[in-house]
Amino acid sequence: MARALVLNVTEQPLAVVPATRAVVLVLKEKAEPLISNGVVFHSERLTMPAPSVVRLRYFVKIPYRAHAALTRRAGFARDH
Repeated sequence: MARALVLNVTEQPLAVVPATRAVVLVLKEKAEPLISNGVVFHSERLTMPAPSVVRLRYFVKIPYRAHAALTRRAGFARDH
């Protein structure tokens, strides 16, 4: 099965999803296709090339977890 790269509005990579999921994002107008890979999806009323790269139309905030630096003091505190 083909796969597609999902980019944020800022063109930061978010995930790699199956091509069917990318087509659904485009059909629901949540994303816009940037590059097609040549695979074509057919339905009763629509023929659509499968995107290999899509960019979301809205910004998705990626949660950032700050990690404490591993220092000698932190190692002693962790090991009691």
